[in-house]
Amino acid sequence: MTNDIIPGKEHTIDMDGLIRAIFIGSLVIIVFLIIADYVFNYLDVVDEQGFRRIWNIAREQSLPTWFSSIQAQLLGVTVMSIAWVQAGEISRFKTIIWLLIGLFFLWIGIDDFAEIHEKLGGVLVRLAARGDNSAVTEIMLQNPSFSWHTFIAPFFALCGLGILLFLWLSFWRLRLVHFLILGFGCWVVAQGLDFIEGLDDVDIFYEKVRAMLGIQRKYGVTHLFKVVEEVLEMLGTTLLWVGFLHYFAHVSNGHCFTLKAKAGAPSTPSQE
Repeated sequence: MTNDIIPGKEHTIDMDGLIRAIFIGSLVIIVFLIIADYVFNYLDVVDEQGFRRIWNIAREQSLPTWFSSIQAQLLGVTVMSIAWVQAGEISRFKTIIWLLIGLFFLWIGIDDFAEIHEKLGGVLVRLAARGDNSAVTEIMLQNPSFSWHTFIAPFFALCGLGILLFLWLSFWRLRLVHFLILGFGCWVVAQGLDFIEGLDDVDIFYEKVRAMLGIQRKYGVTHLFKVVEEVLEMLGTTLLWVGFLHYFAHVSNGHCFTLKAKAGAPSTPSQE
């Protein structure tokens, strides 16, 4: 079997059309998930709890969480693809930074579905409950909200700031920097809402919001806050993904990618 390129087998991808389809498709899916969550979890159309949890945006390990996780992981793959395409054109140091950024987003997607940071925060709480009040544990548990905000949130914040500083000039030249600002901005607001949800006196705040908006059930307020948080995360990931896809389209414009099989692999039967 030869590895020659077969004439007439080249395929061209319209990146502008693909990015547009991804953006519109992501927004449509987000809107659908919001409607499904409202119908099944607020209107209680179906009385089966297991079925409601499938569409519950406020719960982890649901269909919306899976979608959010897949988005972030595809974002990570896109960033690592940028590193791969630019590998011979930029310094090794910059290539490694691009790979680390891709791994960061990939980790965000894995963490989102597996609830890793929440579980690590739970470990701290259980250690304190067993009397393991070390200096580190005491400092971390002084956080008025969820304990994971003490050690995970600053790390995520530093990573986000580092990504902004590293990519600012490149994205500015291509007029893509607004995707970074809006995307990370959505994530920041979402984490702010998450911080509020973990406060000890948050019920008082929820009651004020319920009275102000005229919502009958407290669940309507608590669930609404969680839905807004998760939707902002999905929207932020969508914007970041679109921005990086535009950057990938720029650096890979005109590149030809050839798929080659190893020598000795079975050949495709000829058509007579």
